[in-house]
Amino acid sequence: MTAAQALALLLAALPVRRPHRGCIDTRRVDIVTQADAAVAATGVPVRLLLAVGYAESHLGCAPRSGGCWGAPASRTARHTAGRASHAASALALGHRRCGRCVCAGNYVARVSRLAGGVE
Repeated sequence: MTAAQALALLLAALPVRRPHRGCIDTRRVDIVTQADAAVAATGVPVRLLLAVGYAESHLGCAPRSGGCWGAPASRTARHTAGRASHAASALALGHRRCGRCVCAGNYVARVSRLAGGVE
């Protein structure tokens, strides 16, 4: 599945009047380009990357997110917004370290539902 396909499915699964929908539509080409490159570099499933990016900052469209996708630019720049590549790298590292972790909590359930909606 390409990032364009996954993004279209994610947006179709959300209510039409989400506050950040206009920004996402405007930035669609950049979002897809970033996601495709990040997935190619890390092997992270595109649906998971987009779900985390949406849950964390509405794919960089949340006010005051600085365009972040859910992970900082680096461990030494915690307050510098990371792009899709940073989020994908963090997800890939987590997967390598713990495999298929099973965690409890609302965040994991919400992101899993979002990711599942774009399979």
